[in-house]
Amino acid sequence: MKDMLEHLSTLREQIKKCEQLRDTAKSSIKRAAFDRIVAHYKVLAAELEYAISQAEKE
Repeated sequence: MKDMLEHLSTLREQIKKCEQLRDTAKSSIKRAAFDRIVAHYKVLAAELEYAISQAEKE
């Protein structure tokens, strides 16, 4: 469980970093790329949160 919580924390940090990069990007291509990465990381974080909640029920 600890490993999943640590990875969730890492994902959340990556989301914040990518959001900062997206928001400061001058290129629309770069903004779009980081926006897609943010969306992808958020899906991964949600899946990990779900797995953690299921593991807690066991």
